[in-house]
Amino acid sequence: MEIKTKDIILGVCTGLVASLIWGSWPVISKLAQIQNITSIEITILRFGFSGVILLPVLFYCSVSLRLLCTKGLILAIGAGMPYVWLAMEGIALSSSAHFGIIAPSCMLVFSTMGSVFLLSETLTRQRLIGVLMIILGVLFVGLSNFGRMDAQVALGDLMFVGCGALWASFTLFSKYWGLKAWVATAMVSVVSGLVCLPLYVVNQDALFTHLSISTLLVQGAFQGVLVAIFALYSYSKSVSLLGAAKGAVFAALVPPFALCLGVIILHEVVTWIEVTGIICVVLGMLFALGLMKVQSFRKRLPAKA
Repeated sequence: MEIKTKDIILGVCTGLVASLIWGSWPVISKLAQIQNITSIEITILRFGFSGVILLPVLFYCSVSLRLLCTKGLILAIGAGMPYVWLAMEGIALSSSAHFGIIAPSCMLVFSTMGSVFLLSETLTRQRLIGVLMIILGVLFVGLSNFGRMDAQVALGDLMFVGCGALWASFTLFSKYWGLKAWVATAMVSVVSGLVCLPLYVVNQDALFTHLSISTLLVQGAFQGVLVAIFALYSYSKSVSLLGAAKGAVFAALVPPFALCLGVIILHEVVTWIEVTGIICVVLGMLFALGLMKVQSFRKRLPAKA
């Protein structure tokens, strides 16, 4: 079925919005840390806002308490509070640009490998080439820090690899259980919000006391509404308008967006080795997502007369 021009424009715009929001998340979070907002405070703001907003989704979809406490808990470990806290700690040690490169690419690698074992999917030559290119790109980024013997940045980068593994588990289990994107996201936000509640109650005298109301609202709106809800809606809308294959290209735009925003907003320094790494990562993601195809050498040979 032919896609209308109006739908193409809307699909591209919503896909770009999702990529820009996800790419800006590590940058804005790093900026929040510079403003002395702690990792726990960022986590509570994210799931406090999104948990309340998405709670009606669980009632509307009739999600049982048993499902929330079993599958919801497993999904929340992958994409909820542990993921955000680990990402924030890693960003504090490393850079937002490294997160934008390493975490999404490692997520795609772990998801691809996990789909072979958990979902019995076939690892095609094209996807394998993509995975190998992504690994090469991540090694370029990581080795630039090991070459400078910067153990702190290297530890942060390893945390980003862990973030990729956690988010991959969320992706794999969501697909394995056949959960809709909105239901899975709502379960993660609500479960994480419930976990954050006692943390806030116990530490309420130490949390958010130094922050203004405007800062809380801005960070809460960005973390809990734009990142957790609006970006997912925009991406889902893009996929519905353009199709899964074309919509998936916007996932490959997250690393370069994060890199560019980190340089522009935070004045982070990027070396040529890291630029080479991100080129490998983006090309690898395009191969792994099926957006670039490899023709066999035999097919390219001219036919014999």
